[in-house]
Amino acid sequence: MKDMTVSVPHTQPEKWLATHPQLAYASKGTSINTPKSTRDSTELLTLFRHNSFEQHFQPGSTITLHGESADAIYLIVSGTIRCCTVDAEGHRQIFSFPKKGEFIGISDMDRWHFTAEAVDHVIVRSIPRTTLEQELATNISLRQEMRAHMRGLLARRERQLLTLVSTKGPERLYRFLEEFAQTRSGTGHIVLPMCRRDIGDHIGLSMESVCRAFGNLKRKGLIDLKSHEKYKIMSKAQRDAKPDSLPADA
Repeated sequence: MKDMTVSVPHTQPEKWLATHPQLAYASKGTSINTPKSTRDSTELLTLFRHNSFEQHFQPGSTITLHGESADAIYLIVSGTIRCCTVDAEGHRQIFSFPKKGEFIGISDMDRWHFTAEAVDHVIVRSIPRTTLEQELATNISLRQEMRAHMRGLLARRERQLLTLVSTKGPERLYRFLEEFAQTRSGTGHIVLPMCRRDIGDHIGLSMESVCRAFGNLKRKGLIDLKSHEKYKIMSKAQRDAKPDSLPADA
Protein backbone atom coordinates (compact mmCIF):
# COMPACT_ATOMS: atom_id res chain seq x y z
CA MET A 1 0.00 0.00 0.00
CA LYS A 2 2.93 2.36 0.54
CA ASP A 3 4.40 4.24 -2.41
CA MET A 4 7.73 5.74 -1.42
CA THR A 5 11.31 6.44 -2.29
CA VAL A 6 13.91 6.75 0.43
CA SER A 7 17.28 8.38 0.84
CA VAL A 8 19.96 7.44 3.31
CA PRO A 9 20.60 9.09 6.69
CA HIS A 10 24.06 10.08 7.86
CA THR A 11 24.12 6.97 10.04
CA GLN A 12 22.60 3.56 9.43
CA PRO A 13 20.61 1.93 12.26
CA GLU A 14 21.11 -1.65 11.02
CA LYS A 15 18.61 -3.36 13.32
CA TRP A 16 15.79 -1.09 12.19
CA LEU A 17 16.77 -1.43 8.55
CA ALA A 18 16.56 -5.20 8.81
CA THR A 19 12.79 -4.85 9.35
CA HIS A 20 12.47 -2.34 6.48
CA PRO A 21 14.03 -4.08 3.46
CA GLN A 22 12.13 -1.81 1.07
CA LEU A 23 14.37 1.14 1.97
CA ALA A 24 16.91 2.13 -0.70
CA TYR A 25 20.05 4.12 0.09
CA ALA A 26 21.30 7.35 -1.37
CA SER A 27 24.53 9.18 -0.63
CA LYS A 28 25.83 9.69 2.91
CA GLY A 29 25.73 13.43 2.39
CA THR A 30 21.93 13.62 2.28
CA SER A 31 20.74 16.63 4.26
CA ILE A 32 17.45 17.81 5.67
CA ASN A 33 15.82 20.95 4.31
CA THR A 34 14.60 22.14 7.70
CA PRO A 35 11.09 23.67 7.63
CA LYS A 36 11.14 27.14 9.13
CA SER A 37 8.38 26.32 11.61
CA THR A 38 10.50 23.61 13.26
CA ARG A 39 13.87 25.37 13.46
CA ASP A 40 13.42 26.05 17.16
CA SER A 41 13.18 22.31 17.84
CA THR A 42 16.94 22.01 17.79
CA GLU A 43 17.41 18.74 19.68
CA LEU A 44 14.75 16.80 17.79
CA LEU A 45 15.84 18.20 14.44
CA THR A 46 19.44 17.32 15.20
CA LEU A 47 18.30 13.75 15.80
CA PHE A 48 16.49 13.75 12.45
CA ARG A 49 19.46 15.33 10.70
CA HIS A 50 21.75 12.45 11.65
CA ASN A 51 19.43 9.45 11.61
CA SER A 52 16.53 10.01 9.21
CA PHE A 53 15.33 8.62 5.90
CA GLU A 54 13.43 10.54 3.24
CA GLN A 55 10.23 8.95 1.97
CA HIS A 56 7.82 10.03 -0.76
CA PHE A 57 4.10 9.14 -0.73
CA GLN A 58 1.66 9.63 -3.58
CA PRO A 59 -1.85 11.05 -2.91
CA GLY A 60 -4.09 8.52 -1.20
CA SER A 61 -1.28 6.19 -0.13
CA THR A 62 -0.96 4.95 3.44
CA ILE A 63 1.89 6.17 5.64
CA THR A 64 0.89 4.51 8.92
CA LEU A 65 -1.88 1.98 9.53
CA HIS A 66 -4.03 1.84 12.65
CA GLY A 67 -2.98 -1.05 14.88
CA GLU A 68 0.40 -1.64 13.28
CA SER A 69 3.64 -1.33 15.23
CA ALA A 70 4.54 2.34 15.72
CA ASP A 71 8.25 1.89 15.09
CA ALA A 72 9.06 5.29 13.57
CA ILE A 73 8.64 9.06 14.04
CA TYR A 74 7.94 11.26 11.02
CA LEU A 75 8.77 14.88 10.18
CA ILE A 76 6.74 16.31 7.29
CA VAL A 77 8.99 18.04 4.76
CA SER A 78 6.19 18.93 2.33
CA GLY A 79 2.57 18.07 1.65
CA THR A 80 -0.46 17.42 3.86
CA ILE A 81 -1.46 14.25 5.73
CA ARG A 82 -4.83 13.22 7.14
CA CYS A 83 -4.79 11.30 10.43
CA CYS A 84 -8.02 9.41 10.93
CA THR A 85 -9.82 6.55 12.64
CA VAL A 86 -12.82 4.50 11.47
CA ASP A 87 -15.35 3.11 13.94
CA ALA A 88 -17.10 -0.25 13.80
CA GLU A 89 -19.94 1.22 11.74
CA GLY A 90 -17.57 2.62 9.14
CA HIS A 91 -17.75 6.27 10.20
CA ARG A 92 -14.48 8.11 9.67
CA GLN A 93 -13.16 10.84 11.96
CA ILE A 94 -10.21 12.92 10.78
CA PHE A 95 -8.69 14.51 13.87
CA SER A 96 -5.80 16.37 12.25
CA PHE A 97 -4.21 17.44 8.98
CA PRO A 98 -0.47 17.60 9.79
CA LYS A 99 1.47 19.81 7.39
CA LYS A 100 5.01 20.86 6.58
CA GLY A 101 7.17 21.18 9.68
CA GLU A 102 4.95 19.02 11.93
CA PHE A 103 5.68 15.61 13.43
CA ILE A 104 3.71 12.36 13.37
CA GLY A 105 4.09 9.64 15.95
CA ILE A 106 5.36 11.64 18.90
CA SER A 107 2.40 10.60 21.08
CA ASP A 108 2.19 6.95 20.01
CA MET A 109 3.99 4.26 21.97
CA ASP A 110 3.68 0.66 20.78
CA ARG A 111 1.03 0.76 18.04
CA TRP A 112 -0.50 3.44 15.83
CA HIS A 113 -3.81 4.67 17.18
CA PHE A 114 -4.69 6.17 13.79
CA THR A 115 -4.18 5.72 10.06
CA ALA A 116 -2.15 8.42 8.30
CA GLU A 117 -2.73 8.95 4.58
CA ALA A 118 -1.19 11.34 2.07
CA VAL A 119 -3.66 14.01 0.94
CA ASP A 120 -1.35 15.23 -1.82
CA HIS A 121 2.24 14.37 -2.71
CA VAL A 122 3.95 14.05 0.67
CA ILE A 123 7.63 13.97 1.58
CA VAL A 124 8.58 12.94 5.11
CA ARG A 125 11.76 12.21 7.04
CA SER A 126 11.58 9.29 9.47
CA ILE A 127 13.70 7.97 12.32
CA PRO A 128 13.37 4.68 14.24
CA ARG A 129 11.44 5.10 17.48
CA THR A 130 14.23 3.26 19.28
CA THR A 131 16.63 6.03 18.24
CA LEU A 132 14.40 8.64 19.88
CA GLU A 133 13.94 6.56 23.03
CA GLN A 134 17.69 6.02 23.41
CA GLU A 135 18.35 9.74 23.07
CA LEU A 136 15.58 10.63 25.53
CA ALA A 137 17.27 8.49 28.17
CA THR A 138 20.26 10.85 28.34
CA ASN A 139 19.26 14.15 26.72
CA ILE A 140 17.48 16.44 29.18
CA SER A 141 16.95 19.21 26.60
CA LEU A 142 15.23 16.76 24.26
CA ARG A 143 12.94 15.58 27.08
CA GLN A 144 11.92 19.19 27.77
CA GLU A 145 11.32 19.77 24.08
CA MET A 146 9.16 16.65 23.84
CA ARG A 147 7.06 17.73 26.84
CA ALA A 148 6.45 21.11 25.19
CA HIS A 149 5.42 19.35 21.99
CA MET A 150 2.99 17.10 23.88
CA ARG A 151 1.46 20.11 25.64
CA GLY A 152 0.86 21.68 22.24
CA LEU A 153 -0.84 18.53 20.95
CA LEU A 154 -3.14 18.37 23.97
CA ALA A 155 -4.08 22.04 23.65
CA ARG A 156 -4.90 21.58 19.98
CA ARG A 157 -7.10 18.55 20.67
CA GLU A 158 -8.94 20.42 23.43
CA ARG A 159 -9.67 23.33 21.06
CA GLN A 160 -10.95 20.90 18.44
CA LEU A 161 -13.28 19.15 20.89
CA LEU A 162 -14.60 22.47 22.18
CA THR A 163 -15.30 23.61 18.61
CA LEU A 164 -17.19 20.40 17.82
CA VAL A 165 -19.47 20.63 20.85
CA SER A 166 -20.00 24.39 21.13
CA THR A 167 -20.23 25.78 17.59
CA LYS A 168 -22.51 25.32 14.59
CA GLY A 169 -21.66 24.29 11.05
CA PRO A 170 -20.57 27.51 9.30
CA GLU A 171 -18.56 28.66 12.30
CA ARG A 172 -16.77 25.29 12.49
CA LEU A 173 -15.83 25.64 8.84
CA TYR A 174 -14.79 29.26 9.29
CA ARG A 175 -12.46 28.39 12.18
CA PHE A 176 -10.95 25.52 10.20
CA LEU A 177 -10.34 27.76 7.15
CA GLU A 178 -8.91 30.52 9.30
CA GLU A 179 -6.49 28.18 11.11
CA PHE A 180 -5.45 26.55 7.84
CA ALA A 181 -4.79 29.96 6.27
CA GLN A 182 -2.53 30.87 9.19
CA THR A 183 -0.18 28.04 8.20
CA ARG A 184 0.26 29.42 4.68
CA SER A 185 2.41 32.37 3.64
CA GLY A 186 1.23 35.25 1.48
CA THR A 187 -2.02 37.18 1.35
CA GLY A 188 -3.60 35.65 -1.74
CA HIS A 189 -6.01 32.77 -2.11
CA ILE A 190 -5.29 29.57 -0.20
CA VAL A 191 -5.39 26.21 -1.98
CA LEU A 192 -7.12 23.45 -0.02
CA PRO A 193 -5.42 20.09 -0.68
CA MET A 194 -8.24 18.15 0.96
CA CYS A 195 -11.72 17.55 -0.46
CA ARG A 196 -15.09 18.60 1.02
CA ARG A 197 -15.64 15.11 2.45
CA ASP A 198 -12.30 15.25 4.27
CA ILE A 199 -13.21 18.61 5.77
CA GLY A 200 -16.59 17.28 6.87
CA ASP A 201 -15.04 14.24 8.54
CA HIS A 202 -12.75 16.62 10.42
CA ILE A 203 -15.31 19.15 11.67
CA GLY A 204 -18.20 16.71 12.15
CA LEU A 205 -20.41 17.65 9.18
CA SER A 206 -21.74 15.80 6.16
CA MET A 207 -20.29 16.73 2.77
CA GLU A 208 -23.60 18.42 1.89
CA SER A 209 -23.48 20.50 5.08
CA VAL A 210 -19.91 21.53 4.31
CA CYS A 211 -20.98 22.73 0.87
CA ARG A 212 -23.85 24.72 2.40
CA ALA A 213 -21.48 26.19 5.00
CA PHE A 214 -19.12 27.36 2.24
CA GLY A 215 -22.05 29.06 0.56
CA ASN A 216 -23.12 30.64 3.85
CA LEU A 217 -19.65 32.09 4.49
CA LYS A 218 -19.40 33.36 0.93
CA ARG A 219 -22.80 35.07 1.05
CA LYS A 220 -21.88 36.82 4.29
CA GLY A 221 -18.62 38.06 2.76
CA LEU A 222 -16.45 36.21 5.25
CA ILE A 223 -14.58 34.31 2.54
CA ASP A 224 -13.95 34.75 -1.16
CA LEU A 225 -14.15 31.57 -3.23
CA LYS A 226 -12.06 31.80 -6.38
CA SER A 227 -12.71 28.16 -7.25
CA HIS A 228 -13.82 24.95 -5.56
CA GLU A 229 -10.48 24.58 -3.76
CA LYS A 230 -9.23 28.19 -3.54
CA TYR A 231 -10.45 30.60 -0.88
CA LYS A 232 -9.43 33.77 0.91
CA ILE A 233 -10.37 34.99 4.38
CA MET A 234 -11.93 38.43 4.07
CA SER A 235 -11.71 41.41 6.50
CA LYS A 236 -9.86 39.44 9.18
CA ALA A 237 -9.12 42.46 11.40
CA GLN A 238 -12.80 43.41 11.59
CA ARG A 239 -13.85 39.84 12.40
CA ASP A 240 -11.26 39.63 15.16
CA ALA A 241 -12.68 42.84 16.65
CA LYS A 242 -16.30 41.61 16.36
CA PRO A 243 -16.42 37.84 16.95
CA ASP A 244 -20.22 37.99 17.22
CA SER A 245 -20.34 38.64 13.48
CA LEU A 246 -19.51 34.98 12.82
CA PRO A 247 -22.46 33.24 11.12
CA ALA A 248 -24.99 31.07 12.89
CA ASP A 249 -26.04 27.74 11.42
CA ALA A 250 -28.43 28.16 8.54
